[in-house]
Amino acid sequence: MTSQEVQTLRLIQFKSYQEATFTFGAGFQVIVGRNGMGKTNVLDALHYLGLCRSYFSLRDHELVRHGETFFRLEATVRHEGKSATYVAKVQPGDRKEFERDKKVYPTLSEHIGQLPVVLIAPNDTEIISGFSESRRKFMDQTLCQVDPQYLASLSLYNRLLLQRNAYLKSVVQGARFDAGVLGAMDQQIGPAAELIGRMRKEFVDELLTLAGANYQAISHAAEQASAEYRGALLEDPSWTKLAEGSLSHDLRMGRTMRGLHRDDIQLTLDGFPARRFSSQGQLKSFVFALKLAQFQYASAKTGRPPLLLLDDIFDKLDHERVEALLQFLIQQKIGQIFITDTDENRVPLVLKAMHQPFRTFHVEESSIQDITTG
Repeated sequence: MTSQEVQTLRLIQFKSYQEATFTFGAGFQVIVGRNGMGKTNVLDALHYLGLCRSYFSLRDHELVRHGETFFRLEATVRHEGKSATYVAKVQPGDRKEFERDKKVYPTLSEHIGQLPVVLIAPNDTEIISGFSESRRKFMDQTLCQVDPQYLASLSLYNRLLLQRNAYLKSVVQGARFDAGVLGAMDQQIGPAAELIGRMRKEFVDELLTLAGANYQAISHAAEQASAEYRGALLEDPSWTKLAEGSLSHDLRMGRTMRGLHRDDIQLTLDGFPARRFSSQGQLKSFVFALKLAQFQYASAKTGRPPLLLLDDIFDKLDHERVEALLQFLIQQKIGQIFITDTDENRVPLVLKAMHQPFRTFHVEESSIQDITTG
């Protein structure tokens, strides 16, 4: 299995960058600098090129450099001995375009999955401690990159759900209820919902094995990490039956009360809910294990390992913990890894002692001040 390798990345009017070009190499790419200097923006640019959106839930107009009207991202990526150039041209309020080797993708969905990405950031603890929406996003980000049919089904489900909710709301507000209209909607929703439910269940089952092994290796702890899918179609995979059983409730509330939009993952340590009974150390280790499982799952399904981006995850970790995490990543034979850090020596010193290839990019005020190699 050959990993992807980003050779160059160019940012034009993206977030804090007026214009900058990074030339990357093999192994670890360590981007260092004080907070607010533009380190994370580099990783978010790679994420945008992969998934057509910011990792940090920012809208396109919030990604344009202040005072400008558009941004452009360009990356040359090598995979299996061949290089391809991906370009994102975004003018908020207008149609955004993604290209590969100067050929425009007809739709964004045709691009997603071509440059898979996994980003790990401090706020990822929300996957465990936050609301169910964070865990659904975690599932969807993974599955949309490995299966175009899942992405198409999710887009269809979300669009029809909006229509269904609008119709239910109109009935609550006094419109005449027509069972045929709602039945026609549910007939369209059914196949998409059932595929989503089936794939989410399969994903979480595989995630359980991967994340459990990762957690043990990372934490050297005795507790057992576990994950269980809680899905609307888990007991009965029929959307029609689910909708019929929930109809009276839906009509009272004016919205769809049961469905894939309420799915969740139950995450536990030794059988106890991780969101309630985890220490900060356990929480960080569990999240790291889950995100690496996301990377492993996508790699196995597609044969094309995602870009692995680590945003400021070593902050407040002691030297031994940093060394252990980096050693674990090396053992996975991931290939090129991107890391941001406020400490310019923390990661490079460990990598140098381990005889691992790396480049350090010193960033200040969204410009590259210095590059060192090791």
